[in-house]
Amino acid sequence: MLFRKSPEKFWNLIASKYAASPISDIAAYEKKIEKLKSYLSPEYHVLDIGCGTGTQCDDLANNVKHVTGIDISSKLLAVAEHRKAERKIENVEFIQTTVFDERFEPGSFDLITAFYVLHFYEDIDEVVRRIYSLLKPDGLFVSETACMGDKNILIGKLLRLAGKSGFLPLMSVLTTRQIEQALEQAGFSIVDKTKFSESNDEYTLLAKKL
Repeated sequence: MLFRKSPEKFWNLIASKYAASPISDIAAYEKKIEKLKSYLSPEYHVLDIGCGTGTQCDDLANNVKHVTGIDISSKLLAVAEHRKAERKIENVEFIQTTVFDERFEPGSFDLITAFYVLHFYEDIDEVVRRIYSLLKPDGLFVSETACMGDKNILIGKLLRLAGKSGFLPLMSVLTTRQIEQALEQAGFSIVDKTKFSESNDEYTLLAKKL
């Protein structure tokens, strides 16, 4: 039950390998970042959930007032701090915590991102409601999620079983429609749905707080 009770141990264990892995589809990533920038404003405060090594936080920093990156892995955040220092970025901070940290007050952020992280939450509705509460009116939430329910349900169930057994962090077998429904039920309006990469089936969803 090691990783189920302490998922940060899993991410700390693989942090070096994860940090050394290149972005699998640079072209898709760059298109996604450019589209994200089109929604940004110089006075924005941004929260990146599951920021990992902080690449996305750093890439958005010049277009906003402040970026907060959060992750449960101390070792991934150590890499993020090092890379931030190398790029001499001053308006990004990294915090080892979760989106449910009570230090984050309702209506604190203009934009929140969560890339490949929502499937690590047991209750998708709960986390989406929390994200909704943290956004300012008309705030934006951008997500991209590994939706095993849209692909190979058997593999998804095996991964979930491994998570329940503690061999991996606990994962949910989600579909894109499930995420869309969670967003709509929380009060979001989905304003954009884009597939940036031709090599995978993940959609990037942009939702606005009404």
